[in-house]
Order: sequence, then C-alpha cells, then structure tokens
Amino acid sequence: MSIEKLCREQRNSADRLFMDFKYTAPGSDEQIQSLNTFHSLVSLWACYLSQTTEQTHLIDKEPSLLS
Repeated sequence: MSIEKLCREQRNSADRLFMDFKYTAPGSDEQIQSLNTFHSLVSLWACYLSQTTEQTHLIDKEPSLLS
C-alpha cells in the first residue's frame, strides 16, 4: 500500500476525530473515542513504516533473498 492510499483511507477518520475532539466537552465519551481512534491511526502508521523499513533493508542488504 502506498503512502498516498493510506492517507486517503485515514482522511475521513481523522476529520471525524478532530471534530469530535474539538467540539465536545472535555473528558466526554466522544473525546475518549476520538483518542482511541487517534491511537489506532497512529498504530497503523507505525505498522506501515515498520513494514516499509523492513522491505527497504531486505532490498538494500540482502538482494539474494529476493531471487
């Protein structure tokens, strides 16, 4: 998956969590759900970057593994 595709997939969730967090009372259920959503989105990026880094290392260091 490309960075552009991942960004497009997360755009709606990010917009929704921003609005829920900004326009609801501090500590409300909506804010807590927003933080949980934010955590999930950041976790997806961590997984994406980890996989991308692993693939890059395989290509850079061990080209024989790809044959």
